[in-house]
Amino acid sequence: MLTVEGFSRLVAGIYAAAIAPQHWESTIRDVNRAIGGNGGALLTADRSIWSIQNSILPVGAATSYSEYYHRLDSPMAAVEKGAVGTIRTGTELVVPHRKSEFYADWLHPNGLEDGMFVRLSQGPHPACFLLHTDLSSEPFGTRERVRQFSGLVPHLQQALRARRTLDDVAHEDADLHAALDTVDHGIAVVGAGSQVLNLNAAAEAVLRAGDGLAVTSGRITAAHAPTNRTLSRALHSALTGTSDGIRAGFSFTAQRPSGERPFVIHVLPLHRQDEPDRRRALVVLIDPGHEAEPSSALLQRLYHLTRTEADIALRVAHGADPKHIAEDLSVSITTVRTHLHRVFDKTDTHRQVELVRLLLTLHPVA
Repeated sequence: MLTVEGFSRLVAGIYAAAIAPQHWESTIRDVNRAIGGNGGALLTADRSIWSIQNSILPVGAATSYSEYYHRLDSPMAAVEKGAVGTIRTGTELVVPHRKSEFYADWLHPNGLEDGMFVRLSQGPHPACFLLHTDLSSEPFGTRERVRQFSGLVPHLQQALRARRTLDDVAHEDADLHAALDTVDHGIAVVGAGSQVLNLNAAAEAVLRAGDGLAVTSGRITAAHAPTNRTLSRALHSALTGTSDGIRAGFSFTAQRPSGERPFVIHVLPLHRQDEPDRRRALVVLIDPGHEAEPSSALLQRLYHLTRTEADIALRVAHGADPKHIAEDLSVSITTVRTHLHRVFDKTDTHRQVELVRLLLTLHPVA
């Protein structure tokens, strides 16, 4: 008899497996012990091809199933065509096929001669949960076992939905990290206590280099003491704010022992939530010495510039004046100005400063 306490433990185990799939084997074993049988399995299908995800089966049974016998599995084919949530018994699905190759060469040798089956979901990738046992004088799918198993079905279904949601979130998180890794600027997310929660690849490179900035005890720190105090105040402002709870951003520069141009640091509040432990700050680390410029090919593609016009536009962005550009290209200053005017027309700019500002907005990703 399955008690209320025992049923609660089974349900807790099912949801634990939803969070951590490595627990499915122990959960299947617990369900098997409570309801009866020799074991069980959780299966999923892809284009009507079933595969065993987690199971309590004899050694080698899952391997031989995936290599060959899945294509002969008539009981699972019937489950796939049946209604979601309906308990199917071995009397219905296995007994009629006892003369088949699948029964003689896989079910019978592995002691899977009776059981209970339930389809848990629909769609292109349905899931099924089953309990199995060997042949006995009495059918396994008694009314009491079917009743007990039916009580677990909604929880098994909810656990699978929860797992799919967690997987979707994990994929979205991975996509976001991949997107952030294409950005040249260093990006860090900081939480309570100024602890670093996430870094993109550019931020990791900056902090690992130790040229004025580093991670110490899980916090971003600056080697220059005044800068470190400024960083601490900026993070406090973004995470905690004033006594009225007003959080604000702050920007400053960080000196570098190497003598390279100082880092530009922006600290901004994220997630304007009331709970202090859930507040986040965004730290953007910019290395002015490694700012990429748009390529000549990109300018030609975006604004239909000729190769010469794109070359002149980039030289202007570097601060060169028409006279020096003419000398470098061995052309007259009149020719340079003619090309430059064409660049202005094609980019809808009117002065060199406007052109430079436009080119700065075309900062490419890594």
